[in-house]
Amino acid sequence: MEFLKSPLGFIIFSIAGCFFAVAGSLVSGAAYRGKEGERYSPLNHFISELGEVGVSRRAWAFNIGLILSGLCLVLGSLSLGLMINTTLSKIAMGVGVISAFSLAMVGVFPMNKIKPHTIAAVTYFRSGLVMVILFSLAIGLQNSPEPVLSPWFFLAGLPPMMAFGGFLTLMGKTSQAADEPLGTQDLVRPKVWKYAIVEWSIFAAVVLWFLLIALGLRAALGL
Repeated sequence: MEFLKSPLGFIIFSIAGCFFAVAGSLVSGAAYRGKEGERYSPLNHFISELGEVGVSRRAWAFNIGLILSGLCLVLGSLSLGLMINTTLSKIAMGVGVISAFSLAMVGVFPMNKIKPHTIAAVTYFRSGLVMVILFSLAIGLQNSPEPVLSPWFFLAGLPPMMAFGGFLTLMGKTSQAADEPLGTQDLVRPKVWKYAIVEWSIFAAVVLWFLLIALGLRAALGL
């Protein structure tokens, strides 16, 4: 329990979570061939297409990577909330656990199981936005004379807030005309697709957020 509450615990869990997500994406993406024989491109493919069983050749790598990433980030969220140790950080911790668990469920229910997949993914997007907002506020509003992390690290939350917010806005517009806003069944795929780009921006921004917090804690420890 003490390790979970320590900066070193967060550093290990968050870096491991980011590693599994990135590694799974790279392994799956390198061998991807779509329904039209196309190679994978983050410019016009959803992230979850890497895990679509029956289409993606190495869907297993992506899905296992997400499951492991989500489980690691559950521990990372617990660690950050307990370290800051305020009421706000503990609320953020609870939302973070929901967000990370939802991420793992995206791997359990890949895109070929579109209904549970959509529930898991939408839960991740919504709870992820709330998690980053609350943790950023908890970091910025620390009252301790010796804060766990510099309050200026609340700025690290701005990119993922914008990415989550942008994607949820786009998804809301799409869902007005489609029962499955994350589905690609009848999609005429453009060369550059804003939905895919914004979704990938979430991936990059969240990885960056966890790594920046980890680096800030590492600097505070003098490692």
